[in-house]
Amino acid sequence: MNRWMKAGAAVLAAGIVAGLSGCGGEKQAASAPAASSAAAGKELRVACVATYPPFVYKDKEGKIVGFDVDITGAVAKELGARVVYESMPFNEMVPALQSNKADIAVAAVDMTQDRADKVDFSNIYYSKENVSILARKEDNEIKGPEDLKGKKVAVEKGTVYVETAKQYGAEVKEYDYHDQLIKAVEDNEADALILDKPVARFYLAHGASDKLKPAGIISGSGGFVMMLNKKDEGLQKQVNEALDKLMKNGEYDKIYDKWFADESFSKEPDVKA
Repeated sequence: MNRWMKAGAAVLAAGIVAGLSGCGGEKQAASAPAASSAAAGKELRVACVATYPPFVYKDKEGKIVGFDVDITGAVAKELGARVVYESMPFNEMVPALQSNKADIAVAAVDMTQDRADKVDFSNIYYSKENVSILARKEDNEIKGPEDLKGKKVAVEKGTVYVETAKQYGAEVKEYDYHDQLIKAVEDNEADALILDKPVARFYLAHGASDKLKPAGIISGSGGFVMMLNKKDEGLQKQVNEALDKLMKNGEYDKIYDKWFADESFSKEPDVKA
């Protein structure tokens, strides 16, 4: 992604949000210093899907890390709040917000009208790139989205890619976690899978390329947002103000470059910094 795409994320979000409105059971805590805010001292419960690198995943020590985690942590720091992360399947995140079991949900989330009826959205903090199709190395039939017709395509439950696969005439196979998509194709349970481009690149750079290969792209648009609990009055405004500040003071760029400067993901970022 180019820097102008990053800088324009908040501007793009304003119009989209206006139009729409009218990770497995393990918890991890992260602390932040107090700040002047109505949320100061509050514990922000963040639902995530910790199998979606480089956005959210577990490092070798089992710690939940990633771009989304760093952005959420930086927002919480601005609010003077403490963060507790819990990984769960993607399709459980909206219910967690609705039942007041979570305050925020992150995992490369797209805005949709169905979700807008149930949760609030933050401004866009990552402009979306193309979506990747991966297939087995020996597959010579799938070279683009038009070749998915009649094929078994693995996607994550509850994501927009369920409908994307159906639109191309695929037989959809849904899974709870992204690593299960990789295994499904490797084990011949599915012919291909659909993932966001950075995620596909990350998996390919860290083992998946032994059996899988890129098999085309699907044009992406829009961007990723945080889903917010509608019952928490003022949270949306506070989160958006914090994101705006991070984009203006350079902190956002530091986090972005940490995770995306190496576009091939040849090595994992230093998550201990």
